[in-house]
Amino acid sequence: MTSLRGWVVAAAALAGSAQAADLNFASVSSSGTLLFQTVRDGATLNASANFVLTALTATSATFNVTIANNSSGPGQNTLTALGIDVVSPTLTGVTDTSGTWDSVLNDTLPTLKRVDLCVYTSNGCSGGDIGDGMAEGGSSSFRMTLTTAGNFTTNGVTFTSPYGAKFQGVGNTGKSYEFAGCISGTTGCGGGGGGGQNQVPEPGSVFLAGLALLGMGTATAMRRRPRAA
Repeated sequence: MTSLRGWVVAAAALAGSAQAADLNFASVSSSGTLLFQTVRDGATLNASANFVLTALTATSATFNVTIANNSSGPGQNTLTALGIDVVSPTLTGVTDTSGTWDSVLNDTLPTLKRVDLCVYTSNGCSGGDIGDGMAEGGSSSFRMTLTTAGNFTTNGVTFTSPYGAKFQGVGNTGKSYEFAGCISGTTGCGGGGGGGQNQVPEPGSVFLAGLALLGMGTATAMRRRPRAA
């Protein structure tokens, strides 16, 4: 019989392969939007981050970034951080012009662990003062410049999922919640702020799925076991 560990690894691999997606900016004016949409503890969490490449050289790439929080429901549902798991080629620095949002390399978004690039409102990707975050109905635009020791002009700049968002003061209990989003316009992802859901399951969900599969396997094995004479 397949071990519990085998079921969990398989479930995690399936979730990862379904979620993996790249957003590539190959030339000036390339653009793409990340959507973060789910329902949690009675609240509808809905945020977007639009990136437009405005300047590109071998060692630097400048983006106009627009972030919006269209969440609703009980709680404050404040958006405090967004993270991009992998940026290629490898980054050496990031600067931004926003007074609201800051950017940092190699930070930690609690549920998604380390990310190559994080934009945040207070105290990094881990969150901070909820009053510093983006409230429901808020939006902010700023310019962000990435630098590399590689060459951006070879294959452009590539963002690789998972893409994570952190909300604080969520729903009826007011807790923090991090989850993964998707690329607008891709299969399973709502366009223009629609209701698409394409989340990476939390580790606990994958574990429970593994337990359920293990239980089904055990029950089947017991039904097939010959009875003692």
